[in-house]
Amino acid sequence: MVALRPPGFHPGKRALRQWLAGDTDGRIDSHVGTCDRCANLLEELARPSDPALTDVLAIAFAPPEDLSGRLHEQVAARLDSRVVLDVMTDLFIAGLETSRLLIMEEFDE
Repeated sequence: MVALRPPGFHPGKRALRQWLAGDTDGRIDSHVGTCDRCANLLEELARPSDPALTDVLAIAFAPPEDLSGRLHEQVAARLDSRVVLDVMTDLFIAGLETSRLLIMEEFDE
């Protein structure tokens, strides 16, 4: 049975460092999942302390310069293909509706 914590309780930096190192404490897991303060503290603790490493990681994980343009092109292409699909669907349905009306007129006579 897990002991109830007082309101406002947060794990200390030592406990959070141990958790980052792989110590699996279900109480910290559930707390971090719901506490913005502790989640932000974990981000700070997990951040590399070497500025050179930080710079290298920023360069390595930076998005390509042409990402925005490529995304706009791909979205526009998808939207254009949807327009064509919508037109084709409308034409197909129009043919079905016409056929249904002709068939129904024959049965009504």
